[in-house]
Amino acid sequence: MKTRRLLCTILLSMLAGLFPQNDGVAAEDGTFTFNRARSSVTLPIHVRNNLAVVSLYINDRGPFYFILDTGVNTTILTEPVIAHLLGLNLEESILIYGLGGEGIVEAALARGVNFSMRGITGHNMNMVVIPDNILSFSEVFGFPVYGIIGYDFLKNFPVEISYAARTMKVYREPDYRIHRRSKVLPFRLINGKPYLQSKVIGTNGDTLRTHLLVDLGASHPLYLNKQYIDLSDRTIAGFLGKGISGNLLGKMGRVEKLIMGDTYVKNPIVSYPDGEFLEFHGQSITWEGIIGGGIIKRYDVIIDYPSEQMVLRRSQYYSQPFNTSLSGIEVVARGPHMREFVVHYVRPGSAGYEAGILSGDRIVALNAKSRHQIVLEDILDVLSGGEGRRISMVLMRDQEVLRKSFRLREDL
Repeated sequence: MKTRRLLCTILLSMLAGLFPQNDGVAAEDGTFTFNRARSSVTLPIHVRNNLAVVSLYINDRGPFYFILDTGVNTTILTEPVIAHLLGLNLEESILIYGLGGEGIVEAALARGVNFSMRGITGHNMNMVVIPDNILSFSEVFGFPVYGIIGYDFLKNFPVEISYAARTMKVYREPDYRIHRRSKVLPFRLINGKPYLQSKVIGTNGDTLRTHLLVDLGASHPLYLNKQYIDLSDRTIAGFLGKGISGNLLGKMGRVEKLIMGDTYVKNPIVSYPDGEFLEFHGQSITWEGIIGGGIIKRYDVIIDYPSEQMVLRRSQYYSQPFNTSLSGIEVVARGPHMREFVVHYVRPGSAGYEAGILSGDRIVALNAKSRHQIVLEDILDVLSGGEGRRISMVLMRDQEVLRKSFRLREDL
């Protein structure tokens, strides 16, 4: 690689990243445009872990699944094994700093990349290519997910996302219909990311007024700087995600209400990342917090970068309760067919922890179904079922077969 640049990356949720403005990646003339004489295009999406995944072609190859993320500027490829297939020119390199002040990773910068979706094309774009074995989105989705796409795409058009209908509607112009009972919320577009004036009311009655990043690529409902942890009268330890330097840990609690303009949600779960994970080589990152997919999914949402506004209309998910992981178990899918299910993390004090389940245990069977009969989505659905539901597992720990049983329980 001939050229080296500096790029700092913060991965705050299991599936999200934030790029600062001075990321060392020069802007290009490339942009997305409609290639059909239509006012809008509707595309299917996958929804997992409160995140929207879109399908796109890269240099006429694909399709490849990418996470739609308002928290990133430059499109990111996390599976470099396909870089040769795509014919990418990787002669420039950049350095990525991981969370926790540890880990410097050399990534590549590809220029002149072409992207396409049905009816929409992006020419002469940039893409960051992260080295192998740094971040695997596929293992937390249970199917191949190759990266993240954000500002490069969203800056061009208003985009309407219906998590319930599993669709994304892209408008050529900001002339979309605003349905009755919708709320129009202006936001500030700072360094390519939308910040929304918000108010958080704590369980103690205290109020925080601030601008929060609206991050479609963050799976938890709400993240706040740990300096605001007193807004929650009770917290528990939790797994908040996965970054370049390893697991992101912290505390989880509840707040009384999150108010966004003329709409609000009650009793959302809030994540407070540990302070040491929000540092680059001993220097703290200044940030207030994030509104994540766990809240945005409760609405049909239009993200309109050109007009710097967001339109929210309550969906069928709006009234669902906010829960932590009722089992306390985080599971990932591995192996050639994503049918090897491994316990990645067990929350201390949770139902799974009390049942004696350990990180590294492999799930052989769940509720009388073998791993060959299920996919990761089935496991996640079972483990997020109703409180009090009995769960039975057959696990393999090294060469020992174990049987575990417990009931799902909300710990907050």
